[in-house]
This record gives sequence, C-alpha cells and structure tokens, in this order.
Amino acid sequence: MSNGETAESPNYSSKNRKIRKLQKKLARQPKKSKRRNITRVKIAKLHNQITDTRKDFLHKLSTKIVSENQTIVLEDLNVSGMVKNRRLSRVISLQGWREFRNLCEAKSEKLSRDFRTVNRW
Repeated sequence: MSNGETAESPNYSSKNRKIRKLQKKLARQPKKSKRRNITRVKIAKLHNQITDTRKDFLHKLSTKIVSENQTIVLEDLNVSGMVKNRRLSRVISLQGWREFRNLCEAKSEKLSRDFRTVNRW
C-alpha cells in the first residue's frame, strides 16, 4: 500500500502438497474403484478449503481497505503475462488478484468511495 503497509496472504503450500500427492495416488488407482472415488472426494475437499481460505482473506482485506480509505487506486497488472513465469505462476494464480479487484470495486461502490485503476504503462 502507499503507506508501506503490506498484507500477508495465507500459506497454501501444505494443502498444495497434499493435493499433488493425492492426485498422483489417484492416477495410479484403477478406474471405477471405490478407493479412487474416496481419493477424488479428498482432493475436492482440499480444493474447497483453499478456495474458502482465499475468499475469506480477500473479503477481509478488501473490506478493511475500502472502509479505511476514501480513494482506492489499483494498478492494472498483466497477470496473463506474469503467469507464464514458470517459477511464480502457481503463487500468482493462488492469490486471486482479479477477485480482489472486483471485491474492492463492488464494496467501494456500495460505501460510495472513489475507486480507480491505473494503467500499467
């Protein structure tokens, strides 16, 4: 933020590791087996936990930012280009920057705050 404050996002690495491990296990299990179905459900639950954690964090952060400030200015980033970086793509994808922008836009409109986006160039 402009005042030097940063927001620490939740760490998804442990759940990601579990998902990768379970997906490897799923690939080796025979199709239409009961165990495979159980593994598939476990993977779905982990994905839902990550999604819920991300949404909760983004809602709390956007609410805090919009309620504390009269004018919110976000930089328009080239996310599709940033995701092409092999080392950062997973981390960037998990953050949900577009969802954060949409939440800030909606909440600033609801609370009659000034919301602007700055061109990346």
